[in-house]
Amino acid sequence: MGAPTCSTCGCVLAGYELSKELNAFVYFCPSCRSAQERAAWLKAKEEIAEAEVLREAA
Repeated sequence: MGAPTCSTCGCVLAGYELSKELNAFVYFCPSCRSAQERAAWLKAKEEIAEAEVLREAA
């Protein structure tokens, strides 16, 4: 039996962390996690820029 793989991208699950929902340790995909974190960071950056534009317009 091989290593567990990501159902989304097929990469080997290398991360290991505590899941708050399951209250247990689970594996995660570092490739998909990086993409999700980057998307969240870009969205936050966009919201900050939008708030600054609205503040300057007021």
